[in-house]
Amino acid sequence: QVDAEDLSSRVPEDLYGAAMAHLGFARRFSSGTPKLRVYNPRAEEHGWASPHTVIEVVNDDMPFLVDSVTMEVNRSGLTLHLIVHPLVPAVRDAEGTLQGLSAEPGSARESFIHVEVDRVPEAAGLDTLATDVARVLGDVRLAVGDWAPMRGHLLAIVDGIERQPPALPAEELAEGKAFLHWLADNHFTLLGYCCHDLASVDGQDQLTVVADSSLGILNDGSTKDVATSFAALPPEVRAYARRPELLVIT
Repeated sequence: QVDAEDLSSRVPEDLYGAAMAHLGFARRFSSGTPKLRVYNPRAEEHGWASPHTVIEVVNDDMPFLVDSVTMEVNRSGLTLHLIVHPLVPAVRDAEGTLQGLSAEPGSARESFIHVEVDRVPEAAGLDTLATDVARVLGDVRLAVGDWAPMRGHLLAIVDGIERQPPALPAEELAEGKAFLHWLADNHFTLLGYCCHDLASVDGQDQLTVVADSSLGILNDGSTKDVATSFAALPPEVRAYARRPELLVIT
C-alpha cells in the first residue's frame, strides 16, 4: 500500500533486500516488548544498501505507533524519507518463531514499521536514535495498555461529583461534569493518570502520590519527585491547590 511514486526511484534489488531484511529481523519476536534496530544498510554486510539510516520495528499492533515514531524522528531533527507500515497477521510458535501468516479473520496482527531517515553516520548517533524511538514505543504501550483503567477513573470522578457534590455553584458542577463526559466520549487521548494527596504538615502543604495510583506514561516512576517539586514552588503558587475549583486545566 505504499504510493508508487515513493518507490519509483528505488533499485528493485534494494527494495527486495529491505523486505527480506525486515522479515529476517521479525523471525523471532515475543509479544509484549517491541523489537527495534537502527542501522545503515551496506550490501556487503546486510545484503542491500540505502543512502539513509533505517529504523525497523516489530511490535504488537496498537494505535499511535506510526504517528509517535514519526514525531520522534522529527524531534530528533531528521527528515523522514520513507515509511512503510504493513499490518502482518503473523503466526508464531511458543518460542516466538514465525511460522507463517494467518488467513483467519480477526487474527492477532503485528506492526512491521520500516522507516528511512537522514543518514546518521556515527554509531553513537544510531544508539541515541534507537533509545529515543524505543522510549516512545514504550510510552505508547503504557498509554494504550492503561487507556481503559484511565477512562474508568475519569468516569468514577464524574460519578463521585454526582453522588457527593462539592460546595460549588450548580452551574460550575454541571459544566465540569459535561466536560468530563465529553472527554470520556472519545474526544481526548488519555496518556497518563496519577492521584495525589494534599496534606498540611507543620503548617505547610505537602503533595504526595497515592501509592499504586499511577497509570499510562505516569506509571514509569516520573511522579516520584512530585513532592519535592511542589515544595519548591512559591507559597502563592502552592496556594492554588487550595482554591475551591472543580477543574484546573494547565
